[in-house]
Amino acid sequence: MGFFDIFKKNVNPPRDKSNDIQTPDVKITVSVPTPKPPTQAEIDAKGVPVEAHLKDAIPSKQGLFPHEILVLAYAHTFYTEETSFQGFWWYRYGVRDVQVVIMSLVKRGFLQIGDIRSALEKQTVTVIKEVLRTHKLKLSGKKAELVQRLLDSIPESELNESFPKRPYALTELGEAALDEEEYVLYIHRHGVEDLDIWSLNKMVHTQPYMPYRDKLWGYLNQRSMQHLQDRNFGLYRNCRFNMSQFLCEEKKYRDALAMIAEVVFFDLSGANNNYDPEFLEIHAPFLFPYEESLATTAPGIISAIVSCQKELGYSDDEIRVALMERMAKLSAPLQLFTVEECVQIVFLERDHDTEALTKMYAKAKRAFKQEYPHIKLEKAF
Repeated sequence: MGFFDIFKKNVNPPRDKSNDIQTPDVKITVSVPTPKPPTQAEIDAKGVPVEAHLKDAIPSKQGLFPHEILVLAYAHTFYTEETSFQGFWWYRYGVRDVQVVIMSLVKRGFLQIGDIRSALEKQTVTVIKEVLRTHKLKLSGKKAELVQRLLDSIPESELNESFPKRPYALTELGEAALDEEEYVLYIHRHGVEDLDIWSLNKMVHTQPYMPYRDKLWGYLNQRSMQHLQDRNFGLYRNCRFNMSQFLCEEKKYRDALAMIAEVVFFDLSGANNNYDPEFLEIHAPFLFPYEESLATTAPGIISAIVSCQKELGYSDDEIRVALMERMAKLSAPLQLFTVEECVQIVFLERDHDTEALTKMYAKAKRAFKQEYPHIKLEKAF
């Protein structure tokens, strides 16, 4: 799961820089369960061999492909013996034997086997202190001091015997290669639309050439506009949230807040992906009451607003104005709440005022019944 995924809505029914921020100019009438690890059969079925990706992948200036760059990023966690590799190497990137890639990188000078100091630095303080205690050495000090005490006081041959496992380490060449292709680690760690290390590789290494973050921003802008045109409002809000987090990384909190305002607006609109008023009766029962509604704002979104408020030094009134100004430019084919009510809900969610929220959703339900008297709001089960 990518970092951004914990803030995403379920976008399936019934609910579902240009690099400047685009605002749609068309008028349109977090407790996260731990995913079950995949079985070996599922891993084997889903994996696409890396060789298939390499057919149209573009190597770096140093001749490395995305999966090799990623191995460099993880190299410090691998050992010369008794190393197990995460399942994602196969089912996400098609690498069946990571050890083969490691040895190739060592041979080409991008990785090296660490020394005894690096082996000790990988140990826990508890393990280090146990060795010091055995040799009747001082136990006080920070971890770096404890490691140095071992090196100064115990023969290297004895340390080598006690700690035979050696981690891999980047050479200067490896560090340079990782820095030059930093987009690989970024897209591995972040869920950005449907991009992965292979698709972003082609995007970064094709014209027009520009920093990978500019490419990503342009891609997100384009995707969000396409989602809106396709009336996929759940996917649109997810994309805008990704954009808000991207802006926060660049400390552009005012622009990030504008993106989050859009997320809130569409979360509370009640419009789902492929929204069609003809099928409103199907998902309308899932809009009320508050305790059961799918048209709510996730805790992570509220936290993001609070974080932006803190970074900007805004008062509640200033946040209210900023949110309303952005939301006033938006419209959706279904709107359960006014702009003012959407902003009010943000503050009620922040303050955990369930009683007031329940009343607001009850009021919205009454208004919904007046506008759509033919639609039944009782669930069929």
